[in-house]
Amino acid sequence: MKINFISIESSRPDWAEKAFSSYEKKFNKSININWVGLRPLSRGRNYNPSKIVEKESELLFSKVKERDLVIALDREGMELNTSKLRIQFDNWVSGSRNISLIIGGPDGLSKNLLNRSDFCWSLSGLTFPHSLVPILIIEQLYRVWSITQNHPYHK
Repeated sequence: MKINFISIESSRPDWAEKAFSSYEKKFNKSININWVGLRPLSRGRNYNPSKIVEKESELLFSKVKERDLVIALDREGMELNTSKLRIQFDNWVSGSRNISLIIGGPDGLSKNLLNRSDFCWSLSGLTFPHSLVPILIIEQLYRVWSITQNHPYHK
């Protein structure tokens, strides 16, 4: 199974790439992690946020493969504790589809993209730095995967 992280990003700091990579390497060969970083659109002084969000969302969705399970990260999405995430993860994996996790830019994702997604996930009611979000996601996915593998990491 492949898990695609598709994100709007201007640049990731080295520490963020290293942290992400350290979790990526922990999965066995049954899970293949793929990173797709896309440049944000230019935001001039008088930019229209809704137009930028629509265009960036189209760009993000264009990178999703036809049969992928699409999970959008959005503050209005469902918050999950570890037990509920494990159940969701089991459901996602049992569907035998690759997963595409969509991370929007600073203005978020369009309603159209959210409606086209299979699941909308909120990491928290808090706001996190953009470079930290992929690390939080991959760590949580590794945590629930390790539970399914009876690995002691999650304890």
